[in-house]
Amino acid sequence: MLAARAFLPSSQTRLLSRFSTYDVAWAAVSPAFAFIVRHGGIDHVDAMLTYFSAAFTASLFTFQLFKISQPMSRFFSAQDAVEVVKACTVAVAVAGAFLFTFTRMDETPRAVPLIHFFVLAMGLIAGRSISKIRHRQREARKHENISGAVENIVIVGVSRLALFYSKLVEEFADGESRIVALLDERSRLQDRSLNRYVIAGSPLHASKVFDEYTAHGVEIHKIVVAIPPENLSSAAWGEIKRISKQRLIALEILPERFLLPPSSTKLARIHSGDFRPNRSSSSGRLVWKLKRFVDILFAAAVLLVVSPLAIIVALLVLIDVGYPILFWQQRLGRFGRPLHVYKFRTMRAPFDKKGHRVPNSDRLSPIGQFLRSTRLDEIPQLLNVLTGEMSVVGPRPLLPIDQPNTCSTRLDVRPGLTGLAQISGGKLLTIDEKDAFDEHYVRHASIFLDFNILARTLWVMLRGDRRNEAIIAAALAEKREHGKAKNMILREPVPARGEGALVMAGGGS
Repeated sequence: MLAARAFLPSSQTRLLSRFSTYDVAWAAVSPAFAFIVRHGGIDHVDAMLTYFSAAFTASLFTFQLFKISQPMSRFFSAQDAVEVVKACTVAVAVAGAFLFTFTRMDETPRAVPLIHFFVLAMGLIAGRSISKIRHRQREARKHENISGAVENIVIVGVSRLALFYSKLVEEFADGESRIVALLDERSRLQDRSLNRYVIAGSPLHASKVFDEYTAHGVEIHKIVVAIPPENLSSAAWGEIKRISKQRLIALEILPERFLLPPSSTKLARIHSGDFRPNRSSSSGRLVWKLKRFVDILFAAAVLLVVSPLAIIVALLVLIDVGYPILFWQQRLGRFGRPLHVYKFRTMRAPFDKKGHRVPNSDRLSPIGQFLRSTRLDEIPQLLNVLTGEMSVVGPRPLLPIDQPNTCSTRLDVRPGLTGLAQISGGKLLTIDEKDAFDEHYVRHASIFLDFNILARTLWVMLRGDRRNEAIIAAALAEKREHGKAKNMILREPVPARGEGALVMAGGGS
C-alpha cells in the first residue's frame, strides 16, 4: 500500500478542483500579514508586493496540487489537517525558492517565510475547525432532546469497534444516548480512557461499578459488548449475562450487529484468492536485504535524472488522453497482498461525453503506443520502489486472474519494475513461461544478476520484445526439475546452472 492517502483517480475526475473562497482569501492575506508582523508596519511596499505575488501564486498552485478544498469542512479530520500542513510547506518552499533564484531575497527578511507558513497553516486549519464546530452546533439545535430522557450505555471491551461505536453515539444519538463508562479485563488499562470515556473497571466487578453509578443517580440501561464474547473469560462473560438478566438491562453484541466474523476467521490477505506464498529460505538470503538498499539509491537517482522527462510525458498524456494522467491497477504484491501499480495513462477514457462506450481499438493513441513500447509509461512505479512495495528488479506484479497455478515462489519476494521474464520475451511469453523465469530469478538472485537484467532492459526498450526458444525451453526444463524435486521431497540441491545462466544464454536473441 502507499504510505499516504492513495490517489485513485477515475476517468471522470476533474483536472482542476474547486477553490474555497476562504482559502483564496487567506492565501492573499497571510503573506502580507507575515511581512507586516516582521517589519512592524508597511515600510517596504515593493518587497512586500514581490513576496505577496510569489507566495499567493504558489499557494493557489499547491492548493490545487493537494486538493485541500475538496474535503468538506464539517467532516474535517486529522488527516485533512496533515494535508493542509503539507500544502502550506510546499507553497512557502516554492515561493522562497523562486524569490531566492531571481532576487536572492535581498529585501525579504529570512523570517518572513517561516512566519508566513505558520500564519497560513494555522489560519486554514482554524477556519475548517470553526466551520466543523458551527455545523455540529447547528445539528445539535435541530435534534435537541426535548423529552430529557437519556439512555445510559456501558461498553465492555476496549477495541477499535468500541472507539467506532462511541463516535457513532456522539454523532447520531442526538442527546438521547450517552456512553457512561467502559469495562475491560486487562488491569493495565484501568483508569485510562478511550475517546475521553474512562475505563471504570473489569467486567468481573460490573455489579459494583453499576451500583456506584446508581448511587450517583445514573441508571445503566444498556450493555454493549464491543469484542467477540469468546475473547472474554468465561467468568466475565457469565457476570455480564447475569447482570443483564437480573437487572433487566439490554445486552447488545456489536460484532454480531455489524456482521463481523470472529477474529480467528479473519482473512490475513485481502483479495489474494487462494494463493498461499510460503516464506522460503531463498527469500530470506542476505541479497534481499542488500537489494532493498540498492533499490532506494537507484530509484532516487533515476527519479532525479528522469524528472524532466517525466514532466514532458505527463504533459503529452494530458494533451493526448486528458486527465487524470495516471492509470492505476490493483495487483498482487509480496505475499499476495494488494498492490496499487501506477502508470502514465496510454488509453483514452472508455466512455465519450455522451456516455457511449469507446472501442478499445480507438482508445490507444500513437503517443500511448510509443510510451508503452519504450516503457516510459511505467516511470511512476519508481515511487512504488521508494515506498518499499516494489523492487527495481523482480517478478512483474500480475492481476489475480493472470497468476500461474503455482505462484508461491514469485509471490515470496517484492515485485519488480523489470525482471528476467521481461528481457526474455516479455509480452510474447505465456503465463507458465513467465513463471519459469520468475522462479529462476528468485532462486538465483544476486546484485550482479540485477545489473545484468537492468542493462538488457535498456536494450529491450530500444529493440522491442523478442522470443528466444532456447532460453525459454531451458527455463521450463528447470522449473519441471525443481517441481519434481519438491514433489519427491528430495534433500539434495537442484544442480546449479550458475547465477544468471539464463540471462547470458539469451544474449544473442
